[in-house]
Amino acid sequence: MTLAARPTNLRGLVLALLLSLPLLAFGALQAVAQTAPASGSPHPMFLEDTSPANLPRTVEVFMEEVRAGGWSHLTTHNMAGILSTRGFTLDPVLIIEVCSGRHSAALLANDETRFVASMIPCRVAIYQTSDDRVIISRMNAPMMAEMMPPAVAEVIAASGAEMEAIIQNTLARLK
Repeated sequence: MTLAARPTNLRGLVLALLLSLPLLAFGALQAVAQTAPASGSPHPMFLEDTSPANLPRTVEVFMEEVRAGGWSHLTTHNMAGILSTRGFTLDPVLIIEVCSGRHSAALLANDETRFVASMIPCRVAIYQTSDDRVIISRMNAPMMAEMMPPAVAEVIAASGAEMEAIIQNTLARLK
């Protein structure tokens, strides 16, 4: 290859790469859509299911399933109640913090994985919409796991699978 031919080939390579970027981006979006579980959520980073029951019954059964799954309930934030004291009127929004000691300890026991502490405990929101639907919302753990180092990904995937089972058991009991 001559020196004169290199810039042309380099320009051709750069042009080919630039032209393929939209295809690569489209392929990445398709991969995300295929790996994300089906959900009614407006954003792929979150999963949502509609409960067939009212809010109090949904929360009651969810808490029973949390305990049955070996998880602990740490606290519940009544966001509509908190914000009403500040002059805002909202439909009910409960943020329920639950924890699996086994999964949390696996991440918090090591300096290399402790950076995820701000994601612990697991938070599940159960809220009521303005048209009276009751939604169970949570982070898309499989998608989050894909973005993490292997040691963290393994724990997030396992705890996410357990939480999905808890939520699916809750919904099955409510039908």
